[in-house]
Amino acid sequence: MTKQTKEDFLPEELVWAAGGHASDVVLTAMADGQTGIVPPLVLAHVEKCTACTTHLGNAALLSIHAGREMALLPRTAETTQATTSRQPLPRVAIFLGLAFAALGLVPSLLDAPSDMGGAASFATKLPMFVNGLGTLGRRLLEPGSPIGIALTYGATALLVIMALALLRLLPKKESSR
Repeated sequence: MTKQTKEDFLPEELVWAAGGHASDVVLTAMADGQTGIVPPLVLAHVEKCTACTTHLGNAALLSIHAGREMALLPRTAETTQATTSRQPLPRVAIFLGLAFAALGLVPSLLDAPSDMGGAASFATKLPMFVNGLGTLGRRLLEPGSPIGIALTYGATALLVIMALALLRLLPKKESSR
């Protein structure tokens, strides 16, 4: 058996906690059965100190409980993976969406001046499109705008209708006599 050097043990700053007691790192290592990395001076302190021994017992109980829970994880993961199947990627829907988007781009490319290419025309129209979206958003969010008021009251009416529908669908509570 070889003699252990200082490098084989936990660093000094991890060994002691406030009040001269063993740190949580030491107590966790001891609870997990890794006493080989704990310096002998700290082991002797834990054996004599009632507070450290109590904390060591709590750490051991936590380690046992965590070990049981960890043992259940692979079975739980396998069960969850077996019961929930992944849906395939909707490639056809993605392709059709991209095709319709490209078709919607065709008229703006055809309206491009003859001296500019289609890509250059698109690059000049993109900032105008983004500015238009920003203007539309500001108009909808503007205080007192008719569209904003209509959207607010429409959303409120929709929520009230949904609440009434839920009340009708929920089972009635019977009163006890």
